[in-house]
Amino acid sequence: MTGVAQLTPSKLAVQLVEGSLAHIAGRPHALPSIVPVEVTELERSSVGLSGGGQTMMYPLGPVGVFIDLSGSVATIWFVGGDFDRGLDEFESMLKSQRAKRLKDEASPETRQRVRSYEVDLGGGRLAHVVVEYAERGAARERFVVRVGAQVRRN
Repeated sequence: MTGVAQLTPSKLAVQLVEGSLAHIAGRPHALPSIVPVEVTELERSSVGLSGGGQTMMYPLGPVGVFIDLSGSVATIWFVGGDFDRGLDEFESMLKSQRAKRLKDEASPETRQRVRSYEVDLGGGRLAHVVVEYAERGAARERFVVRVGAQVRRN
């Protein structure tokens, strides 16, 4: 795990994604040493979340990295910071997973893209991961990952 001094928003977001995957797989995972704080409904709604979830924010300098837990889906996001490094950090972490890219397509929002992956976590457990990221020059500088737990039925 990266020390707090070296953490960037993209690295912290990817640690939270990795922790979500470990949780789905039933494996323990170390939590960041930063103490999270609860967030408001307005902050949740900024990424399209409605009532019913538990949302925390990990303060990291001027940028907060958010995680929302709602049912079988974890949503991790941040705005600004090193948003343009999010996809690279995510895909670097993904190399240690049994993952398959399903799609890479333009989002309806200008200069935003969406990639989806299936991650086989073993034991019949899967995660469907959707990454929303901004291209360089995008008006909205954000990085969002949704991790959904699934079970493979034979």
